[in-house]
Amino acid sequence: MIDRLRTVLQPAATHLTPTELAEILWLARRIPPGGLAGAPGAPAAARPADQGRERPGGAAGATLPDATEPPTPAGLYAHTRAASPGTAARPVLVPAGRALPGSLPISRALRPLRRTTASAHRQRLDEAATAELIAETGVLDVVLRPGRERWLSAALVVDDGLSMELWQETAAGVREVMEHVGHFRTVRCYGLDSRTDGPPVLRARPFTRSAPVVAPASLCPADGRGTVLVLSDAIGAGWHRGRVAPLLAYWARRCPTAVVQPLPQRLWSGSALTVERLLLRGNRPGAANVELTATDPVLPELPVPGTPVPVLDLQPGAFAGWAALVAAGRPTILPALALAPHGAADDLPPDGHGRDDAPAHLTGRLAHFRRAASPEAYRLAGHLAAVRPLTLALMRLVQRAVHGRVDPAPLAEVLLGGLLRRQPGQGGPGPAVYDFRPGLRDLLLETVPVGDLLATTDLVGAVLRSSAPGSGRAPALQADLAGRSALAPGASAFALSAEPLLRHFTAQADRPSPGPGTPDGFDPLSGQDRRLAALVAAGRWRAAVERGEEVLDQLVRHHGPDSLRVLAGRRDLAEWIGRAGAPQTAHRLARELHLELARLLGPGDDRTLATAATAAEWAGRSGHPAEAVDRYRSVLDHQEPRLGPDHADTVASYGRFAYWTGELGDPERAVRCYDELLARQRRLLGEEHVAVLNTRANIGSWHGQAGRTGLALELSEELLRDVRRHAPEDHPLRPITEAEHAHWKGAAGAPAEAAATLRLVLPRVTVALGPAHSYPFAVRSRIARWTGAAGHPEQALELMRSLLTDVSSVLIPEHAIFLTCRVEYAHWTLATGDVEQARALLTELAPEVETVLGPGHPEAVRARELLAGLPGPEVGSER
Repeated sequence: MIDRLRTVLQPAATHLTPTELAEILWLARRIPPGGLAGAPGAPAAARPADQGRERPGGAAGATLPDATEPPTPAGLYAHTRAASPGTAARPVLVPAGRALPGSLPISRALRPLRRTTASAHRQRLDEAATAELIAETGVLDVVLRPGRERWLSAALVVDDGLSMELWQETAAGVREVMEHVGHFRTVRCYGLDSRTDGPPVLRARPFTRSAPVVAPASLCPADGRGTVLVLSDAIGAGWHRGRVAPLLAYWARRCPTAVVQPLPQRLWSGSALTVERLLLRGNRPGAANVELTATDPVLPELPVPGTPVPVLDLQPGAFAGWAALVAAGRPTILPALALAPHGAADDLPPDGHGRDDAPAHLTGRLAHFRRAASPEAYRLAGHLAAVRPLTLALMRLVQRAVHGRVDPAPLAEVLLGGLLRRQPGQGGPGPAVYDFRPGLRDLLLETVPVGDLLATTDLVGAVLRSSAPGSGRAPALQADLAGRSALAPGASAFALSAEPLLRHFTAQADRPSPGPGTPDGFDPLSGQDRRLAALVAAGRWRAAVERGEEVLDQLVRHHGPDSLRVLAGRRDLAEWIGRAGAPQTAHRLARELHLELARLLGPGDDRTLATAATAAEWAGRSGHPAEAVDRYRSVLDHQEPRLGPDHADTVASYGRFAYWTGELGDPERAVRCYDELLARQRRLLGEEHVAVLNTRANIGSWHGQAGRTGLALELSEELLRDVRRHAPEDHPLRPITEAEHAHWKGAAGAPAEAAATLRLVLPRVTVALGPAHSYPFAVRSRIARWTGAAGHPEQALELMRSLLTDVSSVLIPEHAIFLTCRVEYAHWTLATGDVEQARALLTELAPEVETVLGPGHPEAVRARELLAGLPGPEVGSER
């Protein structure tokens, strides 16, 4: 084999050494079969004529994708616990940066602790002494000496309060450093539960409330050869109320003890620690904190009273100074907390210090954060607003892409600055999911240049591609219609797995206008492929999206990304994606396409207006009724003067405008719009048309929501008779009308009958509209309302608790139904006697409902009235 290789390579080289042959073989296994791109002799690219050749099974004018082409790239999304039945996805692992980037320098800083001592329990054989003993005495015996072992054991106590969720991976990194450095006899990790009303509870594992309770005395060995490191941001209530200080003092009396503060020093003022820089010295190696001498670093003769506890940030210098102090008692200047003799911290802030005192108003909260935050944190918050939902691993990825490194300080400022909150309704295993408070996302997006925001996914993608093979891995979801997972509501990609996902979807302002020869047709995408047409006709939307992407890719290669045929296909594909259960993605795609068409064809072109209506509809369905109203109003401003008020397109747009006006919280205006719409439809369609019946249903519903319950009940009774006579048996209007009629019966004074009827109607409504539609959730909320009104408030509360869990997995937090359900849950929390819990819920909820739905929305008014009607807090109660 080698001789044949030498013969083949002989014309190219005079002599080849064994090393050179090995290198050639190694390189040959890594060059693609087609050769290196651009290299001499590499095969030429396929000619356009070859690419456009029609193949069997393809539609006219289109080709099937070549089997050698790379797979269609897909977006990467956060891996969350809750997922909606929307766009399918599959789980993947992506490179993740270390939560403790300075682990190697910290390991080196701990070298002074690398000491050994004679063991009291283990012995070793002294071979030389044994040989001498046998030679001198002739007695076959052995000489044993005390074995050597590491000097110290270490106990890492991780505070697992609510604010410490940010530092879970950091705690794991600190533990990994202590275990791998090899300086300690043993390394054990404990959890400190400081959320209890009494003294903090020490558990065998952090972040595990079911872990066994551990006695604090077990952390300090009886021989004194141990150390305790408490990792905490000192923000929790247990620190502010002085409950942790006695525990620190207990350990400080028995062994070297320190607090590891993950926050950078410039943020320590927001914690419960009153820290000052002290000159510390010990009288022996391994001295407990009570044996340390603490003096002023400028005036060493001035002693500082109390027991000093060093406070270390995550910098190598702090660990090096502490290690030198513990190992040799060497004088070291360190930030320290001085504990009073009775075990409490000096100058503890009053109860409630550290609360989120940012203004509740949207712009005020953002301005408060802007004044307090560093420029890096403010820029990071703007980029994080471009991604939804957010997990801690994903936030670190974005920060690494934006700042070029992972510095915990800016991320901590964002998380603790009052902008983010954990998504309500979470439960079960998996990473915690965060989202911006309603309205703040849009304001933050205005603070970052548009070009930077559009490049966020590219930046993160570049970071992922440049990650070292040995870096950690974090779970993520990759958009894949064949996957068994699903994307969270309102999800946006944080990176793309290869080239930008469906690059023909993105709006690019620098594209040239269509040149001569561009087809003038705006034909449906389903007309380009028979199999796609069959899928659309059968309503198999996910399969239609998958096939539609293939057909659209072929059209892009044939006609270019700006041809009207491709633009029409993009509109159809966005519609099918929405119908497949991903309204947030449909909204984004239709919105981007509308901007492009307005530039290419003009804002008043029929094709532009049709796409604007598509964007408006999916804006409303994805939880943005205000945008839906604005977009439909813009569409009508072009349609009514040109087409006339009775044109079918105008009537359709006006109907959706009326609907989203009501959803926005203006029932009076919605009634007026529907009255005008009804007059047009009766004139055009007649009295028995389903569209006329549907408009009558909306009129009755909005009359009821405007406070005219009796009129709503009367209209629903009349409509129910007409629907049963004229609507098809399988039409969704039948169960919807029955549900509305039952609801207004309950509002008129028959809650038990309403709840019973709604329970019977609910399965039919769900089958007719689908489990992801918002109306079945509204029916379930009404069942809980009338169950409670019939005298069963505890049962109503349980129904709402279950409903909130389901709603959170489908609807985004700003959706009107989601907010309505949260108000209903707060109402029944109060009705069951839990006043303080209701106060906490409504205090956060009332401004959110007002911000999202408007101050005049019935649910906003209801939330304010519930909050205003709460009794005052009892004297001495915690707030």
